[in-house]
Amino acid sequence: MRDVIVFQFKLFVDGLRDLLISPVSLLAALVDLLVPGDDGGRRFYAVVRYGRRTEMWINLFGAAGPEKPAAETKGMDVILQDLEEMVRDPARREEARARAQELLERLRHASGPTGQS
Repeated sequence: MRDVIVFQFKLFVDGLRDLLISPVSLLAALVDLLVPGDDGGRRFYAVVRYGRRTEMWINLFGAAGPEKPAAETKGMDVILQDLEEMVRDPARREEARARAQELLERLRHASGPTGQS
């Protein structure tokens, strides 16, 4: 069940990334066409390189089998592993709750005495 949840979360993040990259890539290609000079689509290919890096970071199919990955954990998997440990460990869960409450307090104080900016 854990792998199903992780896979669904990664699918969601990957989908968001695709929704953002699609219009950005079109805009970059349009700018590359309209800006004088011969830079070979520099802006468009920068978006493509960014997409490739985020694809590796998300590692969508990293939970593709029941066996544990042989390579070291990196990218989004590190965040998900840390989150899982936090959920499973009561001491870390309490630490996370305290941090969230502290953040909410800071946000409340930053927004003014009435709670509104």
